[in-house]
Amino acid sequence: MEQSKKMTFGQWAKRMMKKNSTQTIITSIGCAVVGLLVGFVILLCINPNNAFQGILQTIQNFFAFKKAATQFKYFGLTLAKTAPLICTSLAILFAYKTGLFNIGASGQYVIGVLITCFAALAWRLPWYLCILLAMTGGALWGGISGLLKAYFNVNEVISGIMLNWIALYLTNALFQANAGSVWDLMLAKTYKIDSSLPGFLPTLGLDELFKQPACGLGMIIAPVVAIIIFIILNKTTFGYELKATGHNRFAAEYAGMKGKRNTVITMCISGALAALAAPLFYLNGLSQWEVQATVPALGFDGISASFLGGLSPIGSIFSAYFITHIIDGGSTITSLGYSPQTAQVITSFIIYLCAFVPFVKSYIDRRFNIKEMLLTDSLPTREETQQMNSHVKKRDKRKKEQKEDK
Repeated sequence: MEQSKKMTFGQWAKRMMKKNSTQTIITSIGCAVVGLLVGFVILLCINPNNAFQGILQTIQNFFAFKKAATQFKYFGLTLAKTAPLICTSLAILFAYKTGLFNIGASGQYVIGVLITCFAALAWRLPWYLCILLAMTGGALWGGISGLLKAYFNVNEVISGIMLNWIALYLTNALFQANAGSVWDLMLAKTYKIDSSLPGFLPTLGLDELFKQPACGLGMIIAPVVAIIIFIILNKTTFGYELKATGHNRFAAEYAGMKGKRNTVITMCISGALAALAAPLFYLNGLSQWEVQATVPALGFDGISASFLGGLSPIGSIFSAYFITHIIDGGSTITSLGYSPQTAQVITSFIIYLCAFVPFVKSYIDRRFNIKEMLLTDSLPTREETQQMNSHVKKRDKRKKEQKEDK
């Protein structure tokens, strides 16, 4: 009876391991844990006395505070910072699901920042128009890579990297050229978008709930958009066409789908999603743009968030929160004597290893399938192989005799 129960549990475990969701959860947790262990080793090498406390603070983040009210306040801040990362991860996975790699998400986000700040500060537009204009700008910027890919076969990675830098320098130049309306010369950054402007995102009472002015509509928009993307990719004909074009454009065109058009549309939607991160990050007063020499990391962090979430729109919500939680927690280890660069190295290692989720998952899936075939005797035995070989030899001999008779 006990053996029967064990066999039943074994069969259930095998069935669960074959599921895509189970493999994603296991590999995501595994990669995150390995990243934390690597971070712990780095801290040991730099300052072994505070290494354990440092990695603990990185994991704890706002839980390190003693008062529950303070914990809840900074939890709200982490949620507010998570919303933009959800958008960039959605941009990456949407393009990846359709066979494209949108490494230009950072540039599309920067274009979103440019349009958002001008719309809110210079033109004094309401928040919903700021969001629509930012997404339109990101879609057009992403569409450039789509057009180059569809009609000139230019790799979207190459064009995306080039457009990232063009967007960065263009944004820096236009902001500095508009001192007084958008740019604050004294502080060398854009003016802060606060609640006195019509472009400020509605708080919906969340600012009072978390005692954090940055909490508001953005925390709701990002998860809703993730659900919409999930429905588009998995429940609509349009999503199926986009994925089919990504897997094999020539086969899709042979089936009557418009491959070039779908490639451009995919990059436009991906660009719009990346640009959506900008109003969710700036229209609540979370950030102000300063002249930057490097492309913002938000787009690249989106790559890790999308892979850590198993390239699932729903999974990206949780993976984006985890990465934001680790980044905020890692920034607090400077109080233990570690340099800010050390904190960045730790979080970068964790984020980097999170990007290995699909590759580890593929390896586990392949190994599990081979083991399953051996256990279930799916591979032919030696006797069966010999029998098949004898049948083949007899058939070939019969064909040869027929040719000689003719």
